[in-house]
Amino acid sequence: MSFPMNMPTIKTILRNKPAEINSLDLEILLAKAINQSREFVLTHPEYHLTKIQHIKFHSYISARVKLKPLAQIIKEKEFYNLNFIVNKHTLIPRPETELLVEEVLQKTNQLADKHSRTDCCLLDVGTGSGNIIISLVKNIPFQKSNLSVDKFIAIDISGGALRVAKKNARQHKIEKRIVFLKGNLLKPFLKKYSEKPLPKNLIISANLPYLSKKIYHNCDDGVKLFEPKTALYSPNDGLQHYENLLKQLRDSTTIKQKNLFLFLEISPEQKNLIEGLIKKYFPQAKIIFKKDLAGKWRLCNITIKQ
Repeated sequence: MSFPMNMPTIKTILRNKPAEINSLDLEILLAKAINQSREFVLTHPEYHLTKIQHIKFHSYISARVKLKPLAQIIKEKEFYNLNFIVNKHTLIPRPETELLVEEVLQKTNQLADKHSRTDCCLLDVGTGSGNIIISLVKNIPFQKSNLSVDKFIAIDISGGALRVAKKNARQHKIEKRIVFLKGNLLKPFLKKYSEKPLPKNLIISANLPYLSKKIYHNCDDGVKLFEPKTALYSPNDGLQHYENLLKQLRDSTTIKQKNLFLFLEISPEQKNLIEGLIKKYFPQAKIIFKKDLAGKWRLCNITIKQ
């Protein structure tokens, strides 16, 4: 194999790492530029980049220096052991959101264990890149258990985000198992299924915008510059979107007499505030809070038996 000797080797690039870029980011960006794995970068120091690869690499480095998130540069992010396409229209999946997926999976298992056959509908509100709903579809083995999920439904108000979610569903070969709806929170679901029979159990996952004005202001510049503010910030101490969701649930005749299981990702300081908000709309609700791996309150599990 012949190499263009005027182009740098991997060893040279790693040795001359820009001060603004950490080693892990550099290795990932270099791997992306040469269309190889990070392991290849670490084990082939003698590899010479082509001119096109070198141009790509420098464009990636330039973007990272300007604080563009790594996931948006390489256009993917791993979540729950799956890779997801991301772009400017979607929030970049965070590791702490995996707790939400785990809790929903646990609930589906509980429902299956309690009944010989439990039908349910699973809604992901504010689906973004689709990382939550797709992770759930890939990990609920309903063919092998007593649990039958009649429908997986993903909702987002952003057409750009829904396009990304559909691409991710196709990438993971499950696009036919998810119904995608565009609209504000539950409105498109309530409209579509207003006169259709629904299962007794509705599971709702929601990682809605929940950052208060103060917390959003204190976010890293890379977050504020490159991730959609509409996916992060919510008025009224970060809880306006969740209050709107609770109000839709309370006022809907479509889901009367249904058992509701809600899983809401929150900011740690919102624990007491959201508990009061839930009790305002559903005084009978059972509320459980869960901490993430960092020991911070991250998830609110709500059970409303009707």
